[in-house]
Amino acid sequence: MKLKNDKIYIKVSGGEYFTIPKNGTYELDIYEGMELEYDEIPHIRMKAYEAAAKKSAVSALRRGFLSEGMLRDKLLKKGHKKRFINYAIAYCKEYELIDDKRFAKITVNSLKLKGKSKKYILDALRKAKLKNKTIERVSHLITEKNEIRSLKNAIRKYYKIYENKDKRNDYIIKTLMRKGFKYDSIKRLLDKYKPHKS
Repeated sequence: MKLKNDKIYIKVSGGEYFTIPKNGTYELDIYEGMELEYDEIPHIRMKAYEAAAKKSAVSALRRGFLSEGMLRDKLLKKGHKKRFINYAIAYCKEYELIDDKRFAKITVNSLKLKGKSKKYILDALRKAKLKNKTIERVSHLITEKNEIRSLKNAIRKYYKIYENKDKRNDYIIKTLMRKGFKYDSIKRLLDKYKPHKS
């Protein structure tokens, strides 16, 4: 047995080597003079690659809150094969380490608190690789009342930021449209806006 880069090379009787990932541990009782049978190799390899994918998944989830789609992408980038990624995802679901419904609700509520527009929030959910069905289930959490409150706060903020601009309202409208708010709503609330005098 020898170690090279991120793989362990195991020599089988007959002189051939097979590899398993270094972080894909597989328990095997070995005694002096023991020989591995060729038909054991696929099972050992599969278990080792499953363990490596599981370890990578858990490690990624320790570093950040991820959706299933985001986790799949990370594991693919690390070079894991789809069948072992499926095993790792199933393991994470079984132990409730990932839950797309929970992820979606937390993301929506967090972005609402930050005053983001409905369009911005829905785009963020799509970028998080959530399924359309999951997005539809949480979209009711972003009400018209939330949208108006967020827009009013954004107008108040940008009214101060652009106070020295000649065409302040034009700057505010362009900025808020880029942030996903609708033109008509911005225009209507901006026309009604009366800044507090300090």
